[in-house]
Amino acid sequence: MMQGFETWNADFIDAQYKIWKETPDALPRDWQIFFQGFDLSGGDRFAAEAACDEEKLLGQSRVEAIIHRYRDLGHLLSCLDPLVACPTDHPLLMLSTFGFTPADLERAFYTDLFPGQREARLKEILSALKETYCRSIGVEYMHLQDPAERKWLQQRMEPVRNRPKLKAAEKFRILEKLHHSTIFETFLNKKYPGQTRFSLEGADALIPTLDYLLTQAGESGCREVILGMPHRGRLNVQANVMHKSFEDIFCEFEGTYDPDDIIGAGDVKYHKGYLADINTPTGKTIRVALINNPSHLEAVDPVVEGLARARQEILRDAAHQQVMPVLLHGDAAFAGQGIIAEVFNMS
Repeated sequence: MMQGFETWNADFIDAQYKIWKETPDALPRDWQIFFQGFDLSGGDRFAAEAACDEEKLLGQSRVEAIIHRYRDLGHLLSCLDPLVACPTDHPLLMLSTFGFTPADLERAFYTDLFPGQREARLKEILSALKETYCRSIGVEYMHLQDPAERKWLQQRMEPVRNRPKLKAAEKFRILEKLHHSTIFETFLNKKYPGQTRFSLEGADALIPTLDYLLTQAGESGCREVILGMPHRGRLNVQANVMHKSFEDIFCEFEGTYDPDDIIGAGDVKYHKGYLADINTPTGKTIRVALINNPSHLEAVDPVVEGLARARQEILRDAAHQQVMPVLLHGDAAFAGQGIIAEVFNMS
């Protein structure tokens, strides 16, 4: 940091500016670049403006700190637990933590949170941040090492406040997928009440989400998806995303036995995988391979990543755009059980 800049000393900067006007080379390179970056009409005017703007600049730096903090920790205020009241505040996100008071909520600051609008009041900035990061969706992404990846996410989340603007046809498809998944689970509850099957109930949004993901993958030129997932919801995914016939699924519940079959009936139904070619709503065809998973603790994850890499090499997919691995985590993921941490490190 340049000498004197951390406290924004107007007299010091004015003196440096006068030196720069007379003999620019007498100043360090940092100061030369600093003064060249501004169209200044005179030292006296600059000093006056600097003194006048000192408070505003300090407030602006605090606002930038707030924005960064919400991007980093806003998920701590997300409403994720249906059994407890939603959190309303956190010590690291309180106004007083950043040196603001309720009276500052009406002050205007520069921000890029509002497209086409250079400034906004502090209360509007806070409202936008809470809408984006503190509702029923918690986003934790600032740990990403690549700044371009973080920026990519911000540019897609913040302008729409994490509420994607869907067309009427897309909304209808989401409703249709939710309806079909609910009917499927309701039928299995009534028809096979005593059978272990790991119902999707409670995670119903998985079906339209996965359906939308496959649609977008097809639009982006992806040809194959290698899918790994836990037991929960596997049958529903097979039925309502991969379009496995209901007859085949229900036969697995009946426990049919063929005495002439030497190798037996195979694994239980909620371990089995499936392979299907899916037609997306936009007319694209994408092959989806749901991989067998005999374990609760995500043992399938490295298998999926290995299969995906192998398929990329077989297809000479040097850009890694034609084959996409997708991993869905179950209950074990929350505690980091099984091999989840190791798979994260593989990435």
